[in-house]
Amino acid sequence: MKQSKSKCFYAFFVFFIIVVIFLAIYVCSIVTGNILEDVAVSNIREVAVHDRNTITMFIEYNWKNQQRIGERLKRNSQNLKTVKQINEYLGLEAYESTFDKVYLLMEDGSYYTDVTYRKDSNDPDYYPYMDLFKNTDNYKVIAYDSLPIMGSDKVVIYGYKLPDNPKDEVLSGIRIGEDRKEVYAVIGICKRSTIVDGLVIENYVDNSGNTQGYSSVVNKNGEYVVDRKDAASSVSDSLFDIIERSDESDLKFSDVQEKMLEGKEFWFYMKKNGVRELNYCAPLNSSSIDWYFIMSVNYNVIRDQTELFVLLIVVVMSVAIIVIIIAFVLTIIMQRKTQIAHAQEKAQSEFLSNMSHEIRTPLNGIVGLNYLMMNAIDAPEKHLQIKEWLKKSQSTAEYLLALINDVLDISKLQAGKVEVTPAPMLVETMLESVYSMQYDNITGREVEFIKDFHITVPCIQCDEVHIKQVLMNIVGNAAKFTPAGGFIKFSAHQSMIDENHVMTTFICKDTGCGMSKEFLSEIFNKFTQDRSSTSNSTKGTGLGMAISKLLVNAMGGEISVESELNKGSTFTVEIPSEICEIPDYLKTSSDYAEKTADNSNNDVESMKILVAEDNELNAEILMEILSQFDFIPVHAQNGQEAVEIFEKSKINEFKIILMDMRMPVLDGCEASSRIRKLDREDAKTVTIFACTANSFQEDRVKALDSGMNDFLTKPIDINTLLRKMEKINHEKYNSQ
Repeated sequence: MKQSKSKCFYAFFVFFIIVVIFLAIYVCSIVTGNILEDVAVSNIREVAVHDRNTITMFIEYNWKNQQRIGERLKRNSQNLKTVKQINEYLGLEAYESTFDKVYLLMEDGSYYTDVTYRKDSNDPDYYPYMDLFKNTDNYKVIAYDSLPIMGSDKVVIYGYKLPDNPKDEVLSGIRIGEDRKEVYAVIGICKRSTIVDGLVIENYVDNSGNTQGYSSVVNKNGEYVVDRKDAASSVSDSLFDIIERSDESDLKFSDVQEKMLEGKEFWFYMKKNGVRELNYCAPLNSSSIDWYFIMSVNYNVIRDQTELFVLLIVVVMSVAIIVIIIAFVLTIIMQRKTQIAHAQEKAQSEFLSNMSHEIRTPLNGIVGLNYLMMNAIDAPEKHLQIKEWLKKSQSTAEYLLALINDVLDISKLQAGKVEVTPAPMLVETMLESVYSMQYDNITGREVEFIKDFHITVPCIQCDEVHIKQVLMNIVGNAAKFTPAGGFIKFSAHQSMIDENHVMTTFICKDTGCGMSKEFLSEIFNKFTQDRSSTSNSTKGTGLGMAISKLLVNAMGGEISVESELNKGSTFTVEIPSEICEIPDYLKTSSDYAEKTADNSNNDVESMKILVAEDNELNAEILMEILSQFDFIPVHAQNGQEAVEIFEKSKINEFKIILMDMRMPVLDGCEASSRIRKLDREDAKTVTIFACTANSFQEDRVKALDSGMNDFLTKPIDINTLLRKMEKINHEKYNSQ
């Protein structure tokens, strides 16, 4: 349960961290993008200001040219008497200046050109240049208009007033022509294309050579003086019309017009034909000009400038965040490892304390009983007492063995070294076996033992040994904790899962002391025991239920418990199994039992056994026990000696070999392998039992791979050995 909660916590923590990272990156990218976009706009503004100043300087240069024209006119005015002289002079000035045409405007509104003299509005080609100076006090004016003489292209008209100029008094009073009229202003005319060609108004060229930005100039009516690229293909040369036809725009054309009239510097985004542009607008920095400079830049320029930086910053921040998170996670892991290490140290300390108590207690009893028996061995009147002491010593030794087996079992199960080996099992026979083995133990405590078996599928594929181990542990615990006068009900029933599988449910209910709620949540943990007042005197390792839980899980089942303090407990074990037919050897077991009972086990009595054991005490005990059961044991002190004895024996003289796995000279596995390779007919058929204190799965595999038939763990359980021998005779009986 704790492990599941821990996994959920870490999963949630990882999910939370991922969300935080993405949110941080998202917010960072937005903030960084906005900052870098502002920086990009600022950079564009700097470029725009440069281009605006360039255009302004070009215009100012033209006005300087007009001033110089006026100065030269002052010097040459005495020689300019006829129209022809004036025309030639103006043509020469236009050729040497930046203007396409240079005119002289007289005070009456007439004007000289490089080809003629226009007197008044009756002339079809007359242009009212004098109107440019109306409603203004400036001595420099500029206009954007069409002149028939210049063709269809619009022109830029520069006007430079000569008389009453506060800065250039020297130019006042210039008179030319036969009638010596006073020159009012110098007029310079430039084609719009002349300004466009003379300026670098295209900016931000991409890798493919495509221009991504354009500079342009519009007048207060929104008409382009310096044309932008797409204005030539528009229906109108008006900025306001372009804004009106755009797909979308941050500002309406009226808003743009209002800002221009107010002389403000501003920018706005506009999308036209699917292309988004930034338009930077600023008035030309000249008091004599009411035109606006505009730089239009494709948004891709800004995006290209910001994307790399955003990506770089996002990567850097992501790496920084990941490093911080990794450091944080590592800190948590280290703290967790420290906590686990402390918990393991505490658990180890408690385990050693528990094991010390549990092992020393029975050892103390065995040592004490041996001392009493040695002192009383020569006293005939103590023989009955010695017999009682021997029974107690045997019981204590069995408890000590069970304790060691529990410790080994839990180690094997946790390491995954215990394999479940399903085999046909008669369910009711197994249940009756558990019931009969626990009957005397329970009824001897004056506790009623009730059985209630409802078995519909007699034979299933299951690991009988492990199921018995689980049920014996549960029923045994019930016996320990149920006081006299109570009852234990051991029941079982089955329910079909499908046509080939059945669920067998085992239930053990008692009226014992029960368990506290706190302990109930930890009952399947290792080394846990309920320390309530009702169970303080009950001994145990606290491993039984942990082992049962692991075994049941290994068999694909579930184990659960319901309990209430001082009212009893109910354990439920559910094992899913495959349904199978009853095999012949299970059907004939009763027939064999009757036959062996009638024949008084004559075959077993005459059986000769080779015992390969290097420990003298173990060999002495084992051979004595075998002799008491009318076997004929022959001792070999090591594996080499065992091979030699068997090789020298008669054919089929030895029915069984008990082979210790660890021996000097030649170990048991090598000895078994050599026996199997001997050139005699019983070398392949003699039954070899591995006898060892090593009870792990790899030891079992090693023994079977060497040619041994079965596995017996030390100390050898004589009853188990006898049952295995009985099975050998049983198989021999079935083969006859």
